[in-house]
Amino acid sequence: MTPWLESFVFGAANSVHCACMCGPLAVAFEGGFKAALSYHLGRTLSYGALGVVLGSVGSALGSKGLGAPSAWVAFVLAGGLLFMTLVGERGVLKIPGLGALSQAAFRRSRALSPTVRGGVLGFLTPLLPCGLLWAACAGAAVAGSPLAGGGTMVGFALGSLPLLLLAQTQAPRLARRFGPRTMVFVQRGAMLLAAGVLVWRGVVNLQGGSCCH
Repeated sequence: MTPWLESFVFGAANSVHCACMCGPLAVAFEGGFKAALSYHLGRTLSYGALGVVLGSVGSALGSKGLGAPSAWVAFVLAGGLLFMTLVGERGVLKIPGLGALSQAAFRRSRALSPTVRGGVLGFLTPLLPCGLLWAACAGAAVAGSPLAGGGTMVGFALGSLPLLLLAQTQAPRLARRFGPRTMVFVQRGAMLLAAGVLVWRGVVNLQGGSCCH
């Protein structure tokens, strides 16, 4: 399993969380399906570019020397899942000034057309304080190369895409169908399950195993 697939599993397991946290932002452009696709394109491109930068920095600092990059990506992502399950967003690092910057950018985007606004909001998503995003960033930094770092972040974006897209197009219906307690239970259960899978895959990759490749 490559770092891209590891992060895809990570993103898929956290898609409930992403739908709850980013869902309100994701429907803010009110532009229908076309604008939703524009949002996800901007989000995926932004995550990929950020991953390339983080992969480059990590490689320059010696991440290549760790060996078995996919194993370390799996361990980092699993750690992020366990942290979010136990602590939640209240333990997330807040970068000073980032919130004000994102709010200013979001206000300026209101003058744009729905499709363009969707793309802009998607591209600005990395500005949001999110523990799972920070975990994905850390995974990209230890991926071993710029390409692997970019792939790690793109995998995270694509893994969380289906349910987030569903939240964009079916938000009122989902809100009536599922209560907050059910959503939290599903979210934490998926996180713990994915953390177990990632730890197992990390051990296999660290030992040079070929299972499930």
